[in-house]
Amino acid sequence: MAPLTSSLVEYSDSDSDGSPPAKMAKTTYLTPANKSPTSTSKYSKASSSNSLPPLPSRFHDLYAVAPRVGQQDDPSLHGGRKRSIPHIQGNWPTHIFIEWHLSRSEFDVLNGAYHTASTITATAGVRLESHLKSDLGSEQPLHLSLSRPNILTTAQREGFLELLKDRLDKTRIKPFSVEFTGFEFVSNNDRTRWFFVLRATKGDDAQLPRLLQLANHTFEAFEQPPLYTENGDKLDGFHVSLAWSLTEPDKDVKAEVFEALKTHACWDKIFGKSEVERLKLLIDAIKVKIGNIVHIVELGKKEKQGEAGNPKKRRASYDVHEKRNT
Repeated sequence: MAPLTSSLVEYSDSDSDGSPPAKMAKTTYLTPANKSPTSTSKYSKASSSNSLPPLPSRFHDLYAVAPRVGQQDDPSLHGGRKRSIPHIQGNWPTHIFIEWHLSRSEFDVLNGAYHTASTITATAGVRLESHLKSDLGSEQPLHLSLSRPNILTTAQREGFLELLKDRLDKTRIKPFSVEFTGFEFVSNNDRTRWFFVLRATKGDDAQLPRLLQLANHTFEAFEQPPLYTENGDKLDGFHVSLAWSLTEPDKDVKAEVFEALKTHACWDKIFGKSEVERLKLLIDAIKVKIGNIVHIVELGKKEKQGEAGNPKKRRASYDVHEKRNT
């Protein structure tokens, strides 16, 4: 198996890796054509029948991100992880990513791969901490990063989001899916953490590098560094992180993990020979986390609105869903 040519995205702290969800927050939906927020409280009303109403497609987005424990860098609060970007008042950590909410079968397959890897590394004194579950044991979504955890100032936040939306609108990228090619261990940029990851393809027509190129160029307009290589060329670093460790497994341990996974039941379910058998990640939106606010920008939104035949909707851009801690 060929190793990744690029190091992992430079995670800044525990917020980048997924934390236990905080209490449910009210979500507002905004469009450029209609700036008045609409409430999602209709989903909380009890059904008139005895059966529960179906969950809305964006149910997961009703949950706010977990609040920070503190502004000071205290590794003891984050399992020994150190903040690579120090907190400064008026600076807003900004991260573009794709979120993957696993189905029950997907969770079981990937959790099986994690347990196989963690059991082997533990015998060598390397503890793998799962990204599939929080410290409290609750299942949590995985992420595929499209940026580093860069920094914006307060004055830059709105302009950055508008520029990103405008550029995404012009690309006309529609929802697509990616598959996976293998497992790997990679480090962050400063080699303070190592990650057990599932490598991803670029998607049909290299849609994933197109999204990365858009994110890179938008950050560069605000004098922030790109992820991977400039313009998204020669990329094979796309990945979904399943677990992390403060210690790098040695070469022999890595080889043992990979060999064990090839004979595990999870292998065929992830990398099956037929297209129907292979695990896929459907990408229909990107998320932009600025501070403690997560904006959801849907792919192909403009085309969907145009098909509805409403001139006002055709002029509208992508919905932005905001989540705030309460």
